[in-house]
Amino acid sequence: MKTPRILLVDDSKATRAIVAKMLNTCECEILEAANGALGLEAARQNHPDLIILDMTMPVMNGVETLQALQADETLKSIPVIMLTANSNPEEMEQMKALGATDYITKTQKPRIILDRAIALIGLQAKPEAPAVTASI
Repeated sequence: MKTPRILLVDDSKATRAIVAKMLNTCECEILEAANGALGLEAARQNHPDLIILDMTMPVMNGVETLQALQADETLKSIPVIMLTANSNPEEMEQMKALGATDYITKTQKPRIILDRAIALIGLQAKPEAPAVTASI
């Protein structure tokens, strides 16, 4: 079975580290990008199974990146979880209308990111994986 590949796109190195640590409790390959432009390039080169995309970033923000992903026939079927500090319900609906699969606020328990990734792409826990309770 192919190891799922997840692309984390966030300008915060700390957030990427926390999310990666959580995802590393499962069998997956984790790729990282520090902004939307680099994330789009990484997606085109690596065709991940899931993209976790921050909303507010320099160079190319999350909305612009999501729109570019949706405009690319080879990438638009990849599930995208938007990750943001903003819990505005209107923004959530806008992101889903633009093609985001899910929308998670950074104020929620970080474990929800792992739970959603498991649900979306069927991640399997590593046998020796400890419980993760880090905060973003």
